[in-house]
Amino acid sequence: MKTNSNPNDKSVAFLYGNAFGRVLLQFILFIKIPKLLGFYLRTRLSKGRVKKFIAQHNIDMSEFEGIKFKTFNDFFTRRKNIEVNVPEESLIAPSDSALSVFKIEENSVFRIKGFDYTLEDFFANKSVTPDFEETLKSFAGGDCLVFRLAATDYHRYCYIDSGSLEKNHFIKGRLYSVQPAACENYRVYTKNRRSWTILHTDHFGDVAQIEVGAFSVGGICNHHEDYRFRKGEEKGYFDLHGSTIVLLFKKGAVKLKDEILEGTKDGAEYRVKYGQIIG
Repeated sequence: MKTNSNPNDKSVAFLYGNAFGRVLLQFILFIKIPKLLGFYLRTRLSKGRVKKFIAQHNIDMSEFEGIKFKTFNDFFTRRKNIEVNVPEESLIAPSDSALSVFKIEENSVFRIKGFDYTLEDFFANKSVTPDFEETLKSFAGGDCLVFRLAATDYHRYCYIDSGSLEKNHFIKGRLYSVQPAACENYRVYTKNRRSWTILHTDHFGDVAQIEVGAFSVGGICNHHEDYRFRKGEEKGYFDLHGSTIVLLFKKGAVKLKDEILEGTKDGAEYRVKYGQIIG
């Protein structure tokens, strides 16, 4: 299903949509408001925000009846019992999110929300060793899938296939919003805090997964390193508010369902759920 045509919060539209707002945004980031907000939402003082947030966004909490959350972050990082039973060869969405799809050109450049990105941009220049540069080149001509999580989405994410991984690589960065207005004015996917790894999957070959933090998302928490995983198993979770997962596939590695291709034409977003078959 296609997402709302205007998915930006009013505050985000203001901070990213005009010159004065962008100056104010830099001041907010300079005095570390996102860090302070994240600290507050992890304290018991934030407990009162939980009921208001649930009511405001009409979130189904039937699975959590009787559970008392000590902080807003306890609520935000809550874990559901989700069983993913799908055919082995299927590709699944890693999270509840708005999916957009972009083609990686043969020169390793792809365009997202008006900005040209290179494969190296996602991993930061200092992370790109001569050996790893060859790995990056192997994604040329492939597909870039961007899963944007809204503040109201379930913020845990799963493995898209069975396979193995080695290390997670953390890159320090800023905490811009990932809402469309922000993406249209800043290279958020390569400026923001993020973590990346290469998944050696059973059905889609090597897949690069990058988790991108957002405004008050202070933590990107991955559970495993040097690990053999199974499709649908929880990979990790985000702390607080919206965030993004980027998947990079090699050329011809994946064939998306027709409804996904239609729903993501011209940079449009398509709503998907954790464990949903998308290809």
